[in-house]
Amino acid sequence: MQQKLRLYTYFRSSTSQRIRIILNLKEIDYEPKFINLLQGEHKSENHSQELPNQAVPALHLQDGTILIESMAIAEYLEEIYPEKKLLPQDPVLKAKVRGFCELINSGMHPYQNLIMFEWIEKYVEKFDRVEFVQNMLKSEFQTLEKLLLQNHGKYSFGDEITLADCFLVPQVMGAIARFKLDISLFPTIQEVYNNLKDLPSFYKAQPDQQPDFK
Repeated sequence: MQQKLRLYTYFRSSTSQRIRIILNLKEIDYEPKFINLLQGEHKSENHSQELPNQAVPALHLQDGTILIESMAIAEYLEEIYPEKKLLPQDPVLKAKVRGFCELINSGMHPYQNLIMFEWIEKYVEKFDRVEFVQNMLKSEFQTLEKLLLQNHGKYSFGDEITLADCFLVPQVMGAIARFKLDISLFPTIQEVYNNLKDLPSFYKAQPDQQPDFK
């Protein structure tokens, strides 16, 4: 039986970055296993048992159970390691945080997913990934901006770090670095992002701090 949680991850994967942040915040010791998505390792026979959905992140528990999808993994870690809470106690505020996370998870992330790019490029001869993502994400960032205006303090929902922050930072970081989005168009997002990105748990989780960074 393995001694630690094992996280299958890729340095550039924003969904994996979410889980790295959560593990850091909760001070959970884990073993990273690096999967190179660009080389197609997630689709290889070698990893077919470890990655049942051919994607990262995947979290392997000590008893061999495999958890997939970042939202489900985040909820599991919140329940099993409650000492550092990332979901508010208030039911309404908790639902707001979950809704914010899901907007990023379901409403934004698919537009910048490698699998989607590969499928589009099969059928579209001239496809500009950066232009496509910029156009698709701007309206979603406008929605995030409105939500933060209603709820933010120092961080996304007040002055305590929540799951919303763990989802926001990778989304913004990827939009800036990979898709050249001008985040100054969204001043509240920019303010919250700047308050978070250099905190130790967030900094240690960012792509260029990972051993598989290239």
